[in-house]
Amino acid sequence: MRLILMGVSGSGKTTLGEALAARTGWPFLDGDAYHTPEARAKMAAGLGLSDADRQPWLQQLRAELRRRPEVILACSSLRRRYRDMLRVPGVRFVYLEVPPETLRSRLHSRGGHYAHADLLPSQLQTLEPPGPDEADVLSLHVTRQDSPAGLARLTLSALGLDHAY
Repeated sequence: MRLILMGVSGSGKTTLGEALAARTGWPFLDGDAYHTPEARAKMAAGLGLSDADRQPWLQQLRAELRRRPEVILACSSLRRRYRDMLRVPGVRFVYLEVPPETLRSRLHSRGGHYAHADLLPSQLQTLEPPGPDEADVLSLHVTRQDSPAGLARLTLSALGLDHAY
């Protein structure tokens, strides 16, 4: 299985990905590491990426997914067409749905990352939440009280993997 943890900046993709990787032993890839320096600079300036900016990034992530039978990838996957591009055999998405006020709080307290709170409005505007016809998406409604370990257990259970890990 290939898991893609999706959501806007600050939703907890990396934190959950690391928790899941620790439980499963699967490799964890942070999609942010695959952005070009130009894309990172643009986001650091509070500017959203265009589809043209994202195209080579998504192609590289798709290649990574195809090479690995088991992997956990943190990738915003904000639009349906981006998710469609990443849909290789065995992919399941986990959509981290977090209230905007929690996202803002997380982003304001996060240091050392190029995606600051200034980027959140653009991300929320770009976001196309998964539709009911996207059967390969598990939606998690995340609150401030949810711990990474608890979300990892919930994710594995919902995907029918709790018995294995």
